[in-house]
Amino acid sequence: MYESSDSRPIARIAGLAVTLVSSSDRLRAEQIAAILSGCAVSESPVELEVGGDDDATFAVELAEQLASDYDDGLTGNTVVVLEAGADIVEIALVLEHMLEARRPRVPVGIRDVVAVTSVREVGQQLLGWASEASAQGDDFTSPGRLASRLEFASMIVLTDAPDAAAPADTRLVLALLARMAPSALVLTPFDVAHARQLSGLLVRGRARRLGASMGWQRELVEGAPAHPVSDACSTFVFRDPRPFHPGRLHAAVTLRLTPENVGCIARSRGFVRLATRGGRVGSWATAGNVLDLEPTEMLSWSADSPIGQEIAFFGPGLDEIALERTLSGCLLTAEELAAGPEVWATYVDPFPEWVVEHRH
Repeated sequence: MYESSDSRPIARIAGLAVTLVSSSDRLRAEQIAAILSGCAVSESPVELEVGGDDDATFAVELAEQLASDYDDGLTGNTVVVLEAGADIVEIALVLEHMLEARRPRVPVGIRDVVAVTSVREVGQQLLGWASEASAQGDDFTSPGRLASRLEFASMIVLTDAPDAAAPADTRLVLALLARMAPSALVLTPFDVAHARQLSGLLVRGRARRLGASMGWQRELVEGAPAHPVSDACSTFVFRDPRPFHPGRLHAAVTLRLTPENVGCIARSRGFVRLATRGGRVGSWATAGNVLDLEPTEMLSWSADSPIGQEIAFFGPGLDEIALERTLSGCLLTAEELAAGPEVWATYVDPFPEWVVEHRH
């Protein structure tokens, strides 16, 4: 954790503004954190005594520590560097909830969520560019962590030197980021010192607002504004009220949702219904060539649950006609719909079993 001695940006509210920084490269994250806090890069951070066996527990303990720091008179900027494997979305939302639920309420809150990456990392993890790591074996966790980090960020810092990446590669990555995180500032390390001076006000519900501003969330809102035409990156939203046949969907994911058939799917997120799992809404997320299909806490019959399939796709050269045809072919036919849930339960379902975690 880095603490800034310069409290001028938020002196008007005499509060404690927290910036969360995450990256797959800890050293890069600490360098950016030092700049954000106004400290020398060589300066050692203040060690934060927070443990926790999982991200939610860590966030709860972090909230208590920050509130205690404020009670002890600390104001200004605090920058927290997270571990590479941390779930930034869960940490930010739980942290915000705990701080806002504290009584008496204290002016401590999230100012920014910063993702530190590079053009090269985005290209290799999400766009399928060749890398030494991919040649050594499959990495099933890094693409998803990177995508979540990027789409939830209020600032994205690209650490490549200006001439380190080909202009076409940089334009492609910037176009993808504009779709995934439309409200984020995309900066170079040289811009970070200035960016930290842009705003000092703490806005309640900052994490919730960032969640709602993620590209895929905005795309799934009915009547979402159309994107300007771009050859670099495109967006496609698939919607249908019918459930998927799990066997046909698994075959499509394995064989047909590939760059050769539908274009490069860099990221897709949304909600799905499987005929064999009719009681619960599923969460669909792909990053690069890795699919995560997990249960949500939403029950199928809840009034607030999405109806059927709602998935937003982002990537260069997406073939919307091929995507529509492929996914539509995975839906139940009229005859299958008429057969009813008892027959649906007999369908082959190759996806891993869903384990639902109940949170209290």
